[in-house]
Amino acid sequence: MSQITDVVFDVGRVLIDFSYKGFFALLRERGAQLKDVADFTEQAELIAYEHGEIDTEQFFAGINRLLQRPLSPQELATAWKDLFTPITAMLQLASDLKPHCGVYLLSNTSELHWQHLLSRYELDQFCHDRLASYEVGVMKPHPQIFAAAAARFDLQPSRSVFVDDLQANVAGAMACGWQGIWHREPAETRAKLSGMIGVELV
Repeated sequence: MSQITDVVFDVGRVLIDFSYKGFFALLRERGAQLKDVADFTEQAELIAYEHGEIDTEQFFAGINRLLQRPLSPQELATAWKDLFTPITAMLQLASDLKPHCGVYLLSNTSELHWQHLLSRYELDQFCHDRLASYEVGVMKPHPQIFAAAAARFDLQPSRSVFVDDLQANVAGAMACGWQGIWHREPAETRAKLSGMIGVELV
């Protein structure tokens, strides 16, 4: 196994947790018929939004079509951004790694969420660069997003490790020649990265 020189983190449920519970409660109060996240994703064209195929205005219009009593763009923007909670232990890990190797972020996300996360949680302080799916029109685990990340971050895949909470995304990175960590618990991920980069992370 090659010595790791660069670490690429997913964001959602790795560095920043999120929940749709409150957002869905609001939509249901306004008359939306939603079974679960998959149902919302399909009805609201979330995948198209996270691919950059539709913009925020179009996404919000699609949500309002689900409602008996539509919400204003400002109300939707506030609710859509109010999903997140920082995972302090993982943000600290990214910060601890940064002096020792390249640290980058690669996220399947939409423009509004991405800009909110960068501003609200000051993610740039934890990494050297970042890339979101809507910027390149492709999402993990598609090989093209890992190629785009390697090009943008100037990575050598065999010396790079991708950390994601979804096993399929880790497998996608490894199929492209990267090393991978399926993240489940901060202490375990810290220990694995410490060994892979050869630095004691206390």
